[in-house]
Amino acid sequence: MLRSGPVVALRELDTISPGGLLERLYVRNDLLVTAQDPAGHTWWIPAAAVWLDVDGPGQPEHPRAIGLATATSRERALVAGLSDRLGWEAVKAFERGDDLPPAIAVTEPVPSDVVVLDGRLAHDVPTVVVMGDDFVRWGAGATWDGAVRRALYGDDGNPHLAAELSQMADMLAVRALGIVAVDLDTPLLRRAGIVRCTVQLVASNGSGRAWYAPAVD
Repeated sequence: MLRSGPVVALRELDTISPGGLLERLYVRNDLLVTAQDPAGHTWWIPAAAVWLDVDGPGQPEHPRAIGLATATSRERALVAGLSDRLGWEAVKAFERGDDLPPAIAVTEPVPSDVVVLDGRLAHDVPTVVVMGDDFVRWGAGATWDGAVRRALYGDDGNPHLAAELSQMADMLAVRALGIVAVDLDTPLLRRAGIVRCTVQLVASNGSGRAWYAPAVD
């Protein structure tokens, strides 16, 4: 939907630009897509946060790879996508020259030639960047050890993903951040029980309002 069109998108969220988490830079785009928060509420967010070719002719076809997840349950896909996005943001900050301190809270055994850095960027979700001689990996989770396992192995084996997602969302909410997901599945994937979505970071005002607008009597 076009923001400048005849229909007004009341439930609209400011969406963090890829690579803009630390500075809280927002995506500015006139084309909007629908997204859902973990509670199932529907919002509008800028399409440029989701698609690389949003300004091309016709329907966009190429989603951004960061935050994109495919899993057998919605909770697993949301946790995987959020982990990827938070960790990637930390890697981009490190590449720009920002200082990431050692993740001293990690107790998970790692190889002696591996460095684990604290990738939290103005939020409290345990996020790590794991660096070896020939690789860089990243991940996030409700605990530091879980974040390291997710970074190294892609999944920390936690069977309580709904609770972990809730914990991560609560930690982000303290810093006025939220998460939403845009479904990118197909009828075939849906019939097979596969969830495919992209996870986006959004601003949260913490006021409990259903949408950001002046109060109306």
